[in-house]
Amino acid sequence: MDHTEKMDKAAKRNMGIISFLPLAAYVAWAIHFFYLVSIYYPSPIFADKISAALADNFQSTLVFFILCFVLTSAVLVYFVVHVARTKLLNDVSKLGWILFMTFAAPIAFPVFWYNEIRNEPEELPIHPDIA
Repeated sequence: MDHTEKMDKAAKRNMGIISFLPLAAYVAWAIHFFYLVSIYYPSPIFADKISAALADNFQSTLVFFILCFVLTSAVLVYFVVHVARTKLLNDVSKLGWILFMTFAAPIAFPVFWYNEIRNEPEELPIHPDIA
């Protein structure tokens, strides 16, 4: 019995949006971090003051770190399951994509979406499970 998954334009678009969420969270954290540092220490030489800025704003920094971790972990699991189930990629390509997404997650998700998911056929042949 052949298993297929419907990958219409809306599904591909949604996966594209999902792929950019972790990167957006990391960019938001970076903007927040540089904003805090610039407010508390506007001098051009503030390398020794970075830890003080983070300590003064520990709660907001922790919230951003948790948000980044949760989004990255969820998208990583989602895309690894997608890679494992698809029949279009060979085992070496699957391993390469999984390693790339594991070690370069926020950047790798949009790259994976652009190179693979965007070009998948509408009727995607898949394995029934990831085993």
